[in-house]
Formats: sequence, C-alpha cells, structure tokens
Amino acid sequence: MRKYTTYPYPIVIGIILFVVLGFSVLNKITFKEKDGSGGNSFSQSTRGLPEAKSPNVITLRDGDTYTLTASIVKKTINGSSVKMLAYNGSIPGPLIKVPQKSEVTINFKNDTDVDTTLHSHGVRLENQFDGVIDVTQKPIPVGGTFTYKVKFLDPGVFWYHPHVREDYAQDLGLYGNYLVAPTDTSYWSPVNREVVLTLDDVLLENDKIASYSKNMVDRTLMGRFGNTMLINGETEYQQTVSNGEVVRFYLTNTANTRVFNVSIPG
Repeated sequence: MRKYTTYPYPIVIGIILFVVLGFSVLNKITFKEKDGSGGNSFSQSTRGLPEAKSPNVITLRDGDTYTLTASIVKKTINGSSVKMLAYNGSIPGPLIKVPQKSEVTINFKNDTDVDTTLHSHGVRLENQFDGVIDVTQKPIPVGGTFTYKVKFLDPGVFWYHPHVREDYAQDLGLYGNYLVAPTDTSYWSPVNREVVLTLDDVLLENDKIASYSKNMVDRTLMGRFGNTMLINGETEYQQTVSNGEVVRFYLTNTANTRVFNVSIPG
C-alpha cells in the first residue's frame, strides 16, 4: 500500500504571502483615500456655501406638486463649520405632511457633488418611482432632475433619502420625513402636539467631517460610527413641553450603522 504524506508548508507559505500582499494593497488604497490632494476624496471645503437652515413643515394635499432640491451647504457643529448636504437647504430636509390616500408630484433636482436618487422609505408606490439605482431608475447625475409620483396609501411616519452612496450623501444630511395623517381620526390616540425627530451621528476629525473616498464605499454596511450625535441636525436639541400637555414623538434612525439608546431626562 502506498503511503501519502501531507505537507502543510506550501499552504502556510501561501497564507502568509496572501496576508502580506493583501496588507500591502490595503495600505496603498488607504493612503490614496486619505490623501485629499490626489483628488480621490470629496471636497471638505465650505468656502462660498450657504448656511444650513432649520427644516420647514410643508403641508401638501392630494394632487399637489412640490420642488425638492438636494444641495451642498455648510453647518456649524461643535463650533466648527463643516460641509454637509441638505434637502431644500435644511438638515433634516422639510417635514412633508400629507393626508392618507393622497398622491403628490415631487420635482427633484440634484445640486450636490454626487449622483443621487430619492427613495421614499417604506412608502408603497409604483416601482418606477422607488429610487433604487439600476433596479427602478438610473442615477440622477449632478445637475440632473427627475419627477417622482408618490402615493401615500398608509398612515404613519416614513422618510426619504438617497439610494446612491448613502455612506456619503445620507451621512452628510440627506434625509427627511413624511408624516401621513390617517383618514380615520381615531387611528391614533388624541394628543396636543406631534414632534418628528431624526437621530443621526457624524464622525468629526480635526474640525471637519472625516473624508470620504470618491472611488469606493469603504465602510462596513455602507456606513461608519460617528463621534457626534445629532437630533434633528443639532447637537443640543431642546423641546419645551407644558405641564399636562400630551406630545406624540416620532423617531427615525437615519444613521447608516448606529443603533441609538434614546431617553428623556427626568
């Protein structure tokens, strides 16, 4: 009977070579991405950019048309002016309030520095208006436009955001809410007031939001953990409530990766 002997050495050598070569390639990629002078990262400059505004509340009715523009803004966070992206100049974008079973037209324009779409998250609508690239539509180029027909068949809180480079565009502020009022007035318990909140985080490094590669998504699950928390785009969000007032809060986690532990002190 012939005896066979296993030789682990070629396998071990192959693994070592793979790890060493892989590490070398990763170092080269990381170096290119962090070297902003090479043009491989999105600009962080705030020169000439308009200041981000507080979001407006927009009330639409069935058949209405609304213009929504994604653009580049600057925003002060922890005393530093940083470049961000906004819908209609605000972070978060406008709160769009609509009645259930209505349909509205959204004329969308891309004035950012990256291709984009408008995805109405959780909203049941026609497939061609879902905003998922290469599945329901082509990316909207910089300077391009697209008209969306959005049907709101269900009551509740939903949100809108891009479906292109979410790690960059959504992380920098492209998100906003829809609030769909139910046709059945007894659908929710009565309250004195409703407050919509977005929860997000951003990663600040050297008084700027950490750079993003233009060439690739390089973060797990298309996102990264931030070191600065934002509620409705603010680090020190406050809300005043009167004694005995009943307030309904709607919370949307717009962060790409983080899960939040939310509490109201007292």
